[in-house]
Amino acid sequence: MINTDNWASYPFEVNGVQFLSLLNKEGSFYPQIERMPAEIFTAQNCQMVMELIGNPSLMTREELTNEIDRVNDGATQAILALA
Repeated sequence: MINTDNWASYPFEVNGVQFLSLLNKEGSFYPQIERMPAEIFTAQNCQMVMELIGNPSLMTREELTNEIDRVNDGATQAILALA
């Protein structure tokens, strides 16, 4: 399991479900995200959830957790989490 204690956390919501986008502050694309307007990064995260997971409001917590684990498999600089 990745230690994300010192990672940046960006909360967002998709169809009533609260998520966190966690980014490694030492990662190569973190500086780009920090310069990006917050609403654009939030929109990208929402789109990513809908494309990779589907509508989270139609899933059980277990189904969401399984999908998030699948999306995060092999991640090193950014992960998705339930808030």
